[in-house]
Amino acid sequence: MDPEREALEMIYRNRVEFAVGHGVAVHAETADDVTLATEVRTTVMPQYEIQVTETPGLDPSDRPAMRKMVSSGLLDMQRLATLDIDPLVDALSMLTKDYAAWIDEQRARVGAEVNGYDTQSQQAMDRCQEIHTRLQQGIDTLKADEKALAAFRFANKAMATQRVRSQYALAMRRGEDVPLDKFDVLKNRSWRPFQLAFLLLSIPSLADPSHPDRVQPVEAYADLLWFPTGGGKTEAYLGVAAFTMAIRRMQGNLGGYDSSRGLAVIMRYTLRLLTLQQFQRATALICAMEVLRREALDKGDKALGTEPFTIGLWVGNKVTPGTTEDSHRAIEDVRNPGKYNAGAASPAQLTSCPWCGSEVAPGRDVEVDKSSGRTFVYCGDKKGRCDFSKGKSSKQPHPGIPVLVVDEEIYHRPPTMMIATVDKFAMMAWRGQ
Repeated sequence: MDPEREALEMIYRNRVEFAVGHGVAVHAETADDVTLATEVRTTVMPQYEIQVTETPGLDPSDRPAMRKMVSSGLLDMQRLATLDIDPLVDALSMLTKDYAAWIDEQRARVGAEVNGYDTQSQQAMDRCQEIHTRLQQGIDTLKADEKALAAFRFANKAMATQRVRSQYALAMRRGEDVPLDKFDVLKNRSWRPFQLAFLLLSIPSLADPSHPDRVQPVEAYADLLWFPTGGGKTEAYLGVAAFTMAIRRMQGNLGGYDSSRGLAVIMRYTLRLLTLQQFQRATALICAMEVLRREALDKGDKALGTEPFTIGLWVGNKVTPGTTEDSHRAIEDVRNPGKYNAGAASPAQLTSCPWCGSEVAPGRDVEVDKSSGRTFVYCGDKKGRCDFSKGKSSKQPHPGIPVLVVDEEIYHRPPTMMIATVDKFAMMAWRGQ
């Protein structure tokens, strides 16, 4: 039998398949003993109650170490961005030590509760131990590599800023007149334990260009992050993306290549609607990173480079323009309906500013400069206070919100991060651009 199949047999050993339907579903009612059915019936509209998956917190039933991390604010992104190395290592080690204790608890269960699956249970424990080792390697990398530590702090700062700004922008879109400080609270800028663990797992290979996961592709790990909808997967990989973009710039010249610019992160989706949703969320992170980069540059710190952090949207041309000329036609059609009959593709993929929540009106806030081959999307803040409004960003290397949504412009000025659909990758073999 396939090893994965055997592992699943062990995990679901207490889930009994009482009957199989042909063209219809089967529902079984069980007694206290879930291996015994009291009723079996067919149904054309099956339903199943799925238990809620929750992350550890302050509930008395949660693990003591997790309760301590939450109550002590050790999952606070803002705090992790400012802790000195020794307190930081102590905070992160609390996570790995508790995971080690959990592994020991599971090993104790094997003999008593898992009979007949000795090989599979041992393999499962070995995989858990590998994860623990990699978590510890992530902490060790932060201790030994100053640039990795700086990138980790930057990623936490950017994520905290993004989370607070996203909540603020949402309130502003709803018409609420509230100060930014109202959202700068612990619950809005805290990691869930699995999110922080996912970042630690990724740090060694992202910080070391010669790491086996980068130079030995056959043996390398490809981590699959699974969690139910709404559990925080997006925040987890945005944290990893922020670290990736930061460490590339901080490492500077690598192997003769300039890592201060160019494409660092690709996020690929199958559905265009999902792609657009994720684009809006990721743009908030890029805005936070760009503001932090500008602030550092104003203080004379060039570690994050002089090139702006940008994000690109690379999807089908029924959604976004393929050329700057197409972009120009689309905006002119908004200003003068019917002038070009440009179609549905538009560079106006943001309806509001991800930084302040102000409306982005295509005819007013999107400008196309055909001479330079660039499309600019400005924040529509009427008072010009937003960092990405025309008044405050016109002299920046990338004026306006740092987004690229035109294929031709993405090819000429590759963004730092790109969100794309699978069909665009399928065309790469046929289009040399």
